[in-house]
Amino acid sequence: MGDDNDRDDRPSIAQRLHAATGDRDAEAEALADRVEDDDVDLEAAKVAVNRAHGHAPDDVETDGAIASADDAERAADDIHE
Repeated sequence: MGDDNDRDDRPSIAQRLHAATGDRDAEAEALADRVEDDDVDLEAAKVAVNRAHGHAPDDVETDGAIASADDAERAADDIHE
């Protein structure tokens, strides 16, 4: 894997579609599928998606309105602490 700063972290078409339709579970699955970090499972992806949409009990700032790979990795770190 290359430098994290060089990573293309734009949401996939599937993520955008599911975000637009409000299917958070499918959006999380699409996020988990594209993240290369083995620590990011579906649970972490769901946390990241909920955070991005403002539907999480914790107040964690995300990179945008659609969860990024960095958001998912941060969620995985928080879960596994």
